[in-house]
Amino acid sequence: MRREQLRQLLIDVGLDLLLDEGLARGTERLTFKRVFERVNEERGVRVTNASVIGRIWSDMADYQADVLAAALENVDQSGVEETIQAAANALAVADLDRLAGRRAAVTEVVRVTCAAHLEALTLSRTASLTIGLRGLGVSRLPSDEGAPAAESLRRAYEMYCIRWDFALGRAFEVLGVRMRPGVGIRQLSMLAISLAEGSTIWDRVDPTMSRQLLLPTGSEGEKQEWTLFALGLDALVWQLAELDEDWTSGSSGNPE
Repeated sequence: MRREQLRQLLIDVGLDLLLDEGLARGTERLTFKRVFERVNEERGVRVTNASVIGRIWSDMADYQADVLAAALENVDQSGVEETIQAAANALAVADLDRLAGRRAAVTEVVRVTCAAHLEALTLSRTASLTIGLRGLGVSRLPSDEGAPAAESLRRAYEMYCIRWDFALGRAFEVLGVRMRPGVGIRQLSMLAISLAEGSTIWDRVDPTMSRQLLLPTGSEGEKQEWTLFALGLDALVWQLAELDEDWTSGSSGNPE
């Protein structure tokens, strides 16, 4: 087996072990012995220390850092389609010809998309691991500065922010919303990501407190179901953004 093939195989098996066992002990349980045994059991490939140490990685810590880097770059796409569809459904019935209608539409889009996003993360096998890995990566940044894991952590957050920048920017175009002076869409994205990750953790701890909050926010004052994530994001949006009173319906093109 060529060097690069063997490297990718061992990283893939290390990722599988992390998914199966979680991050109770970080990446320390990813020992060469355990990974080699799994490779042999599942792939029928026999690997020895001599074929890896000095040839691919300098030591086990070097291997663990590479697995962490690979995991951080594996951006979880769970629920993207469901979240986009939830937003499209809300926009399809929105009244965008009045300021009050647009404000209500923004809040409704936040409410339903946050619920869809949280539900998707609940069903995702990798969501909890991804959040844990980011936390682990951040905790190691000072000592790993310049290392593959540190660079992968920054790339992972940059890609995550780009996705949020695009989603928020496109929604604001369609709904006639602009950022307030002094702040940009990237800062709102950073706050939204922080809120999403924190909300996901609390949802794992006690979903009875983070979901199914009934509030009289319907068009006729009827109660609607909210998540803590949506309540927080709605507050953030109106703190950092505002309706553009000069915006006219159709000026941004049709939402996709």
